[in-house]
Amino acid sequence: MGGVSYPMTYLALRLFHVNELITLSYLFSTVALLIVSLFHGYDEKSIIDGLLLSPINYVIVYLYTELSGGVGGLTALMSSSYIIPLIVLDYVNNRNVNARYLVSAITLLGALYLLFQGYNDSIYVALLLMVMNLVYTIVLARVNDIDITNFVFGQSLGTLLISYLMIRNPSALTLSLDYLYYPLILALVGNVIPYILYVESIRQIGPVETSLTSSMETISSLIASLPIQQLPTNPVAWVLLAISILSLNVELSRSNVLRRPQLMSYRLPIQVNEGSTSSLNMGGFGNHVILINPHLITRIIGKRKVI
Repeated sequence: MGGVSYPMTYLALRLFHVNELITLSYLFSTVALLIVSLFHGYDEKSIIDGLLLSPINYVIVYLYTELSGGVGGLTALMSSSYIIPLIVLDYVNNRNVNARYLVSAITLLGALYLLFQGYNDSIYVALLLMVMNLVYTIVLARVNDIDITNFVFGQSLGTLLISYLMIRNPSALTLSLDYLYYPLILALVGNVIPYILYVESIRQIGPVETSLTSSMETISSLIASLPIQQLPTNPVAWVLLAISILSLNVELSRSNVLRRPQLMSYRLPIQVNEGSTSSLNMGGFGNHVILINPHLITRIIGKRKVI
Protein backbone atom coordinates (compact mmCIF):
# COMPACT_ATOMS: atom_id res chain seq x y z
CA MET A 1 0.00 0.00 0.00
CA GLY A 2 2.75 2.42 0.92
CA GLY A 3 4.39 1.91 -2.45
CA VAL A 4 1.21 2.90 -4.29
CA SER A 5 1.09 6.17 -2.34
CA TYR A 6 4.47 7.26 -3.73
CA PRO A 7 3.34 8.25 -7.26
CA MET A 8 0.11 9.69 -5.84
CA THR A 9 2.12 11.94 -3.53
CA TYR A 10 4.44 12.92 -6.36
CA LEU A 11 1.50 14.00 -8.53
CA ALA A 12 -0.40 15.67 -5.69
CA LEU A 13 2.55 17.91 -4.83
CA ARG A 14 1.97 19.71 -8.12
CA LEU A 15 -1.31 21.01 -6.68
CA PHE A 16 -0.77 21.13 -2.91
CA HIS A 17 1.92 22.35 -0.58
CA VAL A 18 3.35 19.68 1.72
CA ASN A 19 1.42 20.60 4.87
CA GLU A 20 -1.77 21.18 2.90
CA LEU A 21 -1.54 17.67 1.44
CA ILE A 22 -0.77 16.13 4.83
CA THR A 23 -3.63 18.04 6.47
CA LEU A 24 -6.23 16.99 3.90
CA SER A 25 -5.11 13.35 3.76
CA TYR A 26 -5.12 13.05 7.54
CA LEU A 27 -8.46 14.83 7.73
CA PHE A 28 -9.97 12.04 5.64
CA SER A 29 -8.04 9.44 7.67
CA THR A 30 -9.32 10.83 10.96
CA VAL A 31 -12.93 11.01 9.76
CA ALA A 32 -12.79 7.44 8.39
CA LEU A 33 -11.31 6.06 11.62
CA LEU A 34 -13.78 8.07 13.69
CA ILE A 35 -16.68 6.44 11.84
CA VAL A 36 -15.11 3.00 12.33
CA SER A 37 -14.60 3.70 16.03
CA LEU A 38 -18.31 4.55 16.43
CA PHE A 39 -19.08 0.92 15.65
CA HIS A 40 -15.86 -0.61 16.94
CA GLY A 41 -15.87 1.18 20.30
CA TYR A 42 -13.49 3.67 21.88
CA ASP A 43 -10.39 2.99 23.93
CA GLU A 44 -9.08 6.16 25.57
CA LYS A 45 -5.65 4.73 26.41
CA SER A 46 -4.98 3.69 22.81
CA ILE A 47 -6.12 7.07 21.49
CA ILE A 48 -3.83 8.89 23.95
CA ASP A 49 -0.88 6.63 22.99
CA GLY A 50 -1.50 7.49 19.34
CA LEU A 51 -1.66 11.21 20.15
CA LEU A 52 1.64 11.02 22.02
CA LEU A 53 3.33 9.37 19.05
CA SER A 54 1.85 11.74 16.46
CA PRO A 55 4.70 14.34 16.59
CA ILE A 56 7.19 11.68 15.50
CA ASN A 57 4.77 10.46 12.86
CA TYR A 58 4.31 14.01 11.57
CA VAL A 59 8.07 14.47 11.09
CA ILE A 60 8.33 11.16 9.22
CA VAL A 61 5.32 11.91 7.00
CA TYR A 62 6.51 15.45 6.30
CA LEU A 63 10.00 14.34 5.29
CA TYR A 64 8.77 11.50 3.08
CA THR A 65 6.21 13.81 1.44
CA GLU A 66 8.80 16.51 0.89
CA LEU A 67 11.22 13.99 -0.62
CA SER A 68 8.70 12.28 -2.91
CA GLY A 69 10.10 12.30 -6.41
CA GLY A 70 13.59 13.26 -5.31
CA VAL A 71 14.93 10.58 -2.99
CA GLY A 72 18.57 9.89 -3.69
CA GLY A 73 20.61 6.78 -3.04
CA LEU A 74 22.19 8.17 0.12
CA THR A 75 18.82 9.23 1.52
CA ALA A 76 17.31 5.82 0.75
CA LEU A 77 20.28 4.08 2.35
CA MET A 78 20.45 6.19 5.49
CA SER A 79 16.71 6.45 6.15
CA SER A 80 16.36 2.66 6.02
CA SER A 81 19.50 1.99 8.07
CA TYR A 82 17.44 2.02 11.27
CA ILE A 83 17.00 -1.69 10.57
CA ILE A 84 20.61 -2.31 11.70
CA PRO A 85 20.07 -0.89 15.23
CA LEU A 86 16.89 -2.97 15.43
CA ILE A 87 18.92 -6.10 14.68
CA VAL A 88 21.44 -5.10 17.36
CA LEU A 89 18.62 -4.64 19.88
CA ASP A 90 17.19 -7.99 18.86
CA TYR A 91 20.59 -9.57 19.58
CA VAL A 92 20.81 -7.86 22.97
CA ASN A 93 17.37 -9.14 23.92
CA ASN A 94 17.68 -12.69 22.56
CA ARG A 95 21.47 -13.24 22.54
CA ASN A 96 21.13 -14.72 19.11
CA VAL A 97 22.03 -13.40 15.64
CA ASN A 98 19.37 -14.16 13.05
CA ALA A 99 21.37 -14.78 9.88
CA ARG A 100 18.50 -14.17 7.48
CA TYR A 101 17.75 -10.78 9.09
CA LEU A 102 21.37 -9.77 8.69
CA VAL A 103 21.62 -10.91 5.05
CA SER A 104 18.28 -9.33 4.17
CA ALA A 105 19.22 -6.00 5.77
CA ILE A 106 22.64 -5.72 4.11
CA THR A 107 21.39 -6.66 0.65
CA LEU A 108 18.33 -4.43 1.00
CA LEU A 109 20.37 -1.37 1.97
CA GLY A 110 22.78 -1.99 -0.90
CA ALA A 111 19.90 -2.34 -3.34
CA LEU A 112 18.25 0.88 -2.16
CA TYR A 113 21.49 2.80 -2.56
CA LEU A 114 22.00 1.53 -6.10
CA LEU A 115 18.38 1.92 -7.20
CA PHE A 116 18.03 5.60 -6.34
CA GLN A 117 20.86 7.34 -8.14
CA GLY A 118 20.93 10.66 -9.96
CA TYR A 119 19.21 12.75 -7.28
CA ASN A 120 20.55 15.32 -4.86
CA ASP A 121 21.00 14.00 -1.35
CA SER A 122 20.90 15.63 2.05
CA ILE A 123 22.82 13.78 4.74
CA TYR A 124 20.97 15.68 7.47
CA VAL A 125 17.53 14.75 6.18
CA ALA A 126 18.65 11.14 5.78
CA LEU A 127 19.96 10.96 9.35
CA LEU A 128 16.82 12.58 10.73
CA LEU A 129 14.65 10.07 8.89
CA MET A 130 16.72 7.18 10.23
CA VAL A 131 16.39 8.40 13.82
CA MET A 132 12.65 9.05 13.49
CA ASN A 133 12.02 5.64 11.92
CA LEU A 134 14.03 3.95 14.67
CA VAL A 135 12.26 5.77 17.51
CA TYR A 136 8.84 5.20 15.97
CA THR A 137 9.39 1.45 15.51
CA ILE A 138 10.87 0.93 18.98
CA VAL A 139 7.97 2.78 20.61
CA LEU A 140 5.44 0.71 18.67
CA ALA A 141 7.22 -2.50 19.71
CA ARG A 142 7.01 -1.52 23.39
CA VAL A 143 3.46 -0.24 23.47
CA ASN A 144 1.28 -2.92 24.97
CA ASP A 145 -2.45 -3.45 25.35
CA ILE A 146 -3.55 -1.09 22.60
CA ASP A 147 -6.51 -1.25 20.29
CA ILE A 148 -5.00 -0.75 16.84
CA THR A 149 -7.94 1.13 15.32
CA ASN A 150 -8.10 3.60 18.20
CA PHE A 151 -4.32 3.94 18.26
CA VAL A 152 -4.14 4.85 14.57
CA PHE A 153 -7.11 7.18 15.08
CA GLY A 154 -5.27 9.05 17.84
CA GLN A 155 -2.10 9.21 15.74
CA SER A 156 -4.04 10.52 12.74
CA LEU A 157 -5.82 13.13 14.85
CA GLY A 158 -2.55 14.39 16.33
CA THR A 159 -0.83 14.49 12.93
CA LEU A 160 -3.83 16.36 11.49
CA LEU A 161 -3.66 19.04 14.19
CA ILE A 162 0.11 19.51 13.85
CA SER A 163 0.04 19.74 10.06
CA TYR A 164 -2.84 22.24 10.17
CA LEU A 165 -0.96 24.44 12.63
CA MET A 166 2.08 24.33 10.32
CA ILE A 167 0.18 25.71 7.31
CA ARG A 168 1.28 29.26 6.66
CA ASN A 169 -2.11 30.39 5.42
CA PRO A 170 -4.89 28.00 6.53
CA SER A 171 -7.56 30.02 4.70
CA ALA A 172 -5.93 29.12 1.37
CA LEU A 173 -6.62 25.46 2.01
CA THR A 174 -10.10 25.74 0.55
CA LEU A 175 -8.72 26.89 -2.83
CA SER A 176 -7.58 23.39 -3.78
CA LEU A 177 -10.76 21.47 -3.01
CA ASP A 178 -11.24 20.55 -6.69
CA TYR A 179 -8.54 17.89 -6.36
CA LEU A 180 -9.65 16.16 -3.19
CA TYR A 181 -9.33 12.72 -4.77
CA TYR A 182 -5.55 12.89 -4.21
CA PRO A 183 -5.71 13.27 -0.39
CA LEU A 184 -8.69 10.93 -0.26
CA ILE A 185 -6.73 8.12 -1.93
CA LEU A 186 -3.65 8.89 0.17
CA ALA A 187 -5.77 8.71 3.31
CA LEU A 188 -6.51 5.07 2.56
CA VAL A 189 -3.40 3.70 0.83
CA GLY A 190 -0.89 5.97 2.58
CA ASN A 191 -2.27 6.35 6.08
CA VAL A 192 -5.07 4.15 7.41
CA ILE A 193 -4.37 0.75 5.85
CA PRO A 194 -0.52 0.82 6.00
CA TYR A 195 -0.42 1.95 9.64
CA ILE A 196 -2.96 -0.62 10.79
CA LEU A 197 -1.02 -3.36 9.01
CA TYR A 198 2.33 -2.06 10.34
CA VAL A 199 1.18 -1.98 13.97
CA GLU A 200 -0.44 -5.41 13.70
CA SER A 201 2.61 -6.97 12.03
CA ILE A 202 4.90 -5.65 14.78
CA ARG A 203 2.70 -7.43 17.30
CA GLN A 204 2.72 -10.64 15.25
CA ILE A 205 6.28 -10.97 13.86
CA GLY A 206 8.31 -8.32 15.67
CA PRO A 207 9.90 -5.00 14.67
CA VAL A 208 12.89 -6.36 12.70
CA GLU A 209 10.99 -8.58 10.30
CA THR A 210 8.22 -5.99 9.99
CA SER A 211 10.72 -3.29 9.05
CA LEU A 212 12.45 -5.51 6.52
CA THR A 213 9.16 -6.60 4.99
CA SER A 214 7.76 -3.07 4.80
CA SER A 215 10.93 -1.87 3.09
CA MET A 216 10.00 -4.16 0.21
CA GLU A 217 7.43 -1.55 -0.76
CA THR A 218 10.31 -0.24 -2.89
CA ILE A 219 9.21 -2.71 -5.57
CA SER A 220 5.56 -1.66 -5.50
CA SER A 221 6.52 2.03 -5.53
CA LEU A 222 8.75 1.54 -8.58
CA ILE A 223 6.12 -0.47 -10.43
CA ALA A 224 3.33 1.95 -9.51
CA SER A 225 5.48 4.83 -10.77
CA LEU A 226 5.93 3.38 -14.27
CA PRO A 227 3.50 5.91 -15.83
CA ILE A 228 5.67 8.80 -14.62
CA GLN A 229 9.19 7.34 -14.62
CA GLN A 230 11.19 4.39 -15.91
CA LEU A 231 12.41 1.49 -13.82
CA PRO A 232 16.07 1.65 -12.74
CA THR A 233 18.21 -0.59 -14.94
CA ASN A 234 21.00 -1.41 -12.50
CA PRO A 235 21.12 -5.24 -12.56
CA VAL A 236 23.20 -5.50 -9.38
CA ALA A 237 20.54 -3.57 -7.47
CA TRP A 238 17.79 -5.92 -8.60
CA VAL A 239 19.87 -8.98 -7.72
CA LEU A 240 20.50 -7.61 -4.23
CA LEU A 241 16.81 -6.83 -3.81
CA ALA A 242 15.88 -10.36 -4.88
CA ILE A 243 18.37 -11.83 -2.37
CA SER A 244 16.91 -9.62 0.34
CA ILE A 245 13.40 -10.85 -0.36
CA LEU A 246 14.42 -14.51 -0.56
CA SER A 247 16.46 -14.37 2.63
CA LEU A 248 13.37 -13.25 4.54
CA ASN A 249 11.53 -16.39 3.47
CA VAL A 250 14.34 -18.94 3.71
CA GLU A 251 15.74 -19.99 7.06
CA LEU A 252 19.52 -19.98 6.64
CA SER A 253 20.27 -21.63 9.96
CA ARG A 254 20.54 -25.42 9.93
CA SER A 255 19.63 -25.66 13.58
CA ASN A 256 16.03 -26.60 12.76
CA VAL A 257 17.22 -29.36 10.43
CA LEU A 258 19.76 -30.84 12.81
CA ARG A 259 17.66 -30.48 15.92
CA ARG A 260 16.48 -33.77 17.39
CA PRO A 261 12.77 -34.45 17.09
CA GLN A 262 10.99 -33.38 20.24
CA LEU A 263 7.98 -34.95 21.82
CA MET A 264 4.78 -32.97 21.62
CA SER A 265 2.30 -33.15 24.45
CA TYR A 266 -1.43 -33.36 23.75
CA ARG A 267 -4.16 -33.26 26.37
CA LEU A 268 -6.90 -35.50 25.01
CA PRO A 269 -10.14 -36.83 26.46
CA ILE A 270 -9.78 -40.63 26.74
CA GLN A 271 -12.40 -43.04 27.90
CA VAL A 272 -11.02 -45.29 30.60
CA ASN A 273 -12.76 -48.55 31.33
CA GLU A 274 -12.76 -50.15 34.69
CA GLY A 275 -9.95 -52.58 35.13
CA SER A 276 -8.02 -51.34 32.12
CA THR A 277 -5.03 -50.48 34.28
CA SER A 278 -4.42 -50.39 37.95
CA SER A 279 -3.32 -46.78 37.94
CA LEU A 280 -6.22 -45.49 35.78
CA ASN A 281 -9.05 -47.37 37.40
CA MET A 282 -11.45 -44.41 37.60
CA GLY A 283 -14.13 -44.96 34.93
CA GLY A 284 -15.76 -42.32 32.71
CA PHE A 285 -13.73 -39.73 30.84
CA GLY A 286 -10.55 -38.04 31.92
CA ASN A 287 -7.97 -35.63 30.44
CA HIS A 288 -4.60 -37.30 30.04
CA VAL A 289 -1.33 -35.99 28.63
CA ILE A 290 0.07 -38.13 25.83
CA LEU A 291 3.59 -37.61 24.47
CA ILE A 292 3.71 -38.00 20.70
CA ASN A 293 6.63 -37.72 18.35
CA PRO A 294 5.33 -35.49 15.52
CA HIS A 295 7.54 -37.27 12.99
CA LEU A 296 5.79 -40.61 13.72
CA ILE A 297 2.27 -39.52 12.83
CA THR A 298 0.76 -41.15 9.75
CA ARG A 299 -2.42 -39.67 8.32
CA ILE A 300 -4.94 -41.86 6.55
CA ILE A 301 -7.97 -40.51 4.70
CA GLY A 302 -10.83 -40.37 7.12
CA LYS A 303 -8.67 -41.51 10.05
CA ARG A 304 -5.67 -40.49 12.10
CA LYS A 305 -3.28 -43.22 13.03
CA VAL A 306 -0.58 -42.70 15.62
CA ILE A 307 2.36 -45.07 15.48
